[in-house]
Amino acid sequence: MQKRSRFELGHTEKIRRSIYVYLRDELEQKLKFLALEKPYRTCQEKNLPYPFVESGDLRPKKKEFSKESPTAQPFFIIFCEDTIEDVHQKYIRFSEDNRIRKETISLVPDLRLHRSFSSAVRFFERDTFFELLEQLLDIDYCLLIQREVRYKKRNRYALTHFHVKIDWPIAEAAESLGRELRYISKSLYEKGDRYAEILQQKLFEYYGWHHQAAGGRRSAALISAQYLKNVWGLTTIYVSSAETRTLTSYSEKGVGRYAVVQIEKKYVKQLIESANLTEEAFRQGYALGESNEFFDVILYVSYKHTEWGSPPSDGKLRILKPDYAWLVVDMEMILPTPHAVSFRPIHVKWVYRS
Repeated sequence: MQKRSRFELGHTEKIRRSIYVYLRDELEQKLKFLALEKPYRTCQEKNLPYPFVESGDLRPKKKEFSKESPTAQPFFIIFCEDTIEDVHQKYIRFSEDNRIRKETISLVPDLRLHRSFSSAVRFFERDTFFELLEQLLDIDYCLLIQREVRYKKRNRYALTHFHVKIDWPIAEAAESLGRELRYISKSLYEKGDRYAEILQQKLFEYYGWHHQAAGGRRSAALISAQYLKNVWGLTTIYVSSAETRTLTSYSEKGVGRYAVVQIEKKYVKQLIESANLTEEAFRQGYALGESNEFFDVILYVSYKHTEWGSPPSDGKLRILKPDYAWLVVDMEMILPTPHAVSFRPIHVKWVYRS
């Protein structure tokens, strides 16, 4: 399903889109802190070495396996502009049994809210929202944030479900993507088993992972990103991995990845000169920490799909060529720290820097 642009929406829908995008920015800011800055600070406090992400780790189709970071905060979140209809429960497992209610979350061990629980704590506009979200991140599977339609105010967003399972098979996700990109016309296996196997491998590449190295949360996240193309409205998926030490997002903007990296001070001096900044301003607005040779910063990398990873302009069927890349690096930026709200990102070229 083609997502409608803002110019194709009615007035009420435009207001809802504006609310969604604003709340998504707020959510993303908080998740960057929880997934990246908080583990970094924990390592500093405990005098532990932080497992920085290397430049090669952010290149598409990274295959190497890594040891999980004990300080990382893994999680998987789906944030929808609209409400997912019940017809999708076959593959996105949400129901009354895992809805956020006092009776269901009382079963969660060690859940502690500073205030007595009420249905209002899960609404995005409440100051209790992130308190509840952070405590539920440790629970396996997925958290679902969407428009809550059970109340009179129809443009309110809430954390509606936890422990949400994604049950759409990889083969069906690959078949869906294969038809979208016109590598098959109907069935995944219409051109043979080997062709189908390659399409399933390319599904992972399309979403920025290697099929052999993507763990459970990352696999479920990319499968849900493909499935949720079929629902009305925008959807954004966030997945934080303890193995890759990254935070990845899937949205209408494409694939994006956040990581804490070390960048040489010599290179930073070139960047701040072009950005008309001082070194002290860079320390205040961008540096999480520093050593003799490096600044520790949050790097954002966005990716774009090549012509082989995009639908053909003529709409005709084409032959899959496994060696042709479907995803490449598009843009890289050093981000301000989550609390430096007046600073702007700085463009860099680091992922392929020798």
